[in-house]
Amino acid sequence: MTIRRPRRIFRDSPTYATSKTGMGRTVMAGLVGTMFGAFVVMLALPSDLFGRVPAPSGSVSADARHVAVINGDTLRLSDSVIRLQGLEAPPRGKLCRRADGTSFDCGAAAVDALANMVRGKFITCHLGPRDPAGFVQAMCDAGETNLNRQLVIDGWARARADAPAFGDEENHARNEKRGLWRGGAMF
Repeated sequence: MTIRRPRRIFRDSPTYATSKTGMGRTVMAGLVGTMFGAFVVMLALPSDLFGRVPAPSGSVSADARHVAVINGDTLRLSDSVIRLQGLEAPPRGKLCRRADGTSFDCGAAAVDALANMVRGKFITCHLGPRDPAGFVQAMCDAGETNLNRQLVIDGWARARADAPAFGDEENHARNEKRGLWRGGAMF
């Protein structure tokens, strides 16, 4: 008795196999092309279209219980994070060198100065434009004191180069060696 091999009834034809892989490549190339085209379109669109919102108008106020100092130039009033407009304070942890070679955490000193100005006071901020990082900038008052101007006058912040409204106050604080400028510190 002879054992025969089973007969194969279904076989792939060479034409069918070639067209199947060819179609897969075509679909894959189409998907890659579509994704690349979408990427190019995303780059061409203005950046303000995604995630940026216009600056709010008006003002924000909060009593002392709802005010927190985040940084030497940044406050939180209730749910709003606000940067003080026209000035720049060193961030927490920034070391400044004095003329005698010693250094100190000038960022913490600026935070302490701002915290002392807002402690127990009702704060009102008149909202302005957003800064490049997207934060709302504002001119803020603690009672009768303008916080923006007072920080620069006391030497705990410097006038921003792009908004030199407080340039005279900064020069006066440097000459008087107030705040961060005490001991010839540079930041």
